[in-house]
Amino acid sequence: MSDDPYWNPGRSGEPSGRFSGGDPLVTDTFESWWHASFDVVQRSWRTVGLILLIGVVLPRWVLGAFNNNVRAPETDVEFTDWAEWMREYSPGVAVGVIGAILTLAVLYVSGSAALAAVRTAAAEAAGGFLSLGEAFSFGFKRGGKFFLWLLLAWITIIVGLVLCILPGLWAIFALSLMAPAAVFEAHRSPYGRSIQLTHSAFWPALGRIIIVVMVAIAANLIISLVGLLLAGVWHAIFAPWLAAVLTVLTEAIMALLLLVPMIWILAASLCTYAWLRGRAESVSATSLSAEAAGVAIPTAEPGEPGHPGRPDAPDQSGSTT
Repeated sequence: MSDDPYWNPGRSGEPSGRFSGGDPLVTDTFESWWHASFDVVQRSWRTVGLILLIGVVLPRWVLGAFNNNVRAPETDVEFTDWAEWMREYSPGVAVGVIGAILTLAVLYVSGSAALAAVRTAAAEAAGGFLSLGEAFSFGFKRGGKFFLWLLLAWITIIVGLVLCILPGLWAIFALSLMAPAAVFEAHRSPYGRSIQLTHSAFWPALGRIIIVVMVAIAANLIISLVGLLLAGVWHAIFAPWLAAVLTVLTEAIMALLLLVPMIWILAASLCTYAWLRGRAESVSATSLSAEAAGVAIPTAEPGEPGHPGRPDAPDQSGSTT
């Protein structure tokens, strides 16, 4: 008999046999995971949506508007005239440098916002609350280190896709839990931890993450293509100044539309991480939230997350030993 309120010795489904739906984040079966992800959306869509709107949607809008307007042709060219086409669509060195810096800045801000959103969703699942300032303070505090891991992840994915496609697809799967890993386990590499977790239950994790990745790819692809198509139409029909205005407005609408699937994707990733942690450890929404906050849990058993005597546990001041 366990003191863990979410322990269910009677279940024989997945290897853990634990967490049969009593916790808002830590689940056992695919069905409970699916429902838990939508519960997170229903519970936290306002706060998480606001964080993603400020930290992901707005920077993405700025970057998209910049790219579409800078790379838009100023004169009509024939499709077969490749030399002229390249000259029209080449932004120049200065604009290229600005675009690269802007892209890196967007990646940093978006990564920090993702950490803030995961932290907020976990706190609300545990019955707590984070203000917008507290959430962003948490995200930007860890965002610098996470930004470097994100760069490594993107390089890994791009190299894998270029070399043989399959290694890139594996990298997308294996590195999909970096954000929650960075939120709850600051003492570990989110890069390596994501790989470890996803491979601890390879096939069940693959099934869940395929759904998450497919939703992310479909949403980004459809919305990006519609945005590019409309931007091309505006520049082909209207005067340059009006086309630029319409392109900016189009990018804003497309970015807002992307916010809807983005909230669920974050929720599903959080629940996937909690499910995989729950297979090997006695964790709950409360212990995960306390772990992210860097405080000990007085009721935690020895060896559990949040226990003061655990070697990697943070102390009450929030520092790690």
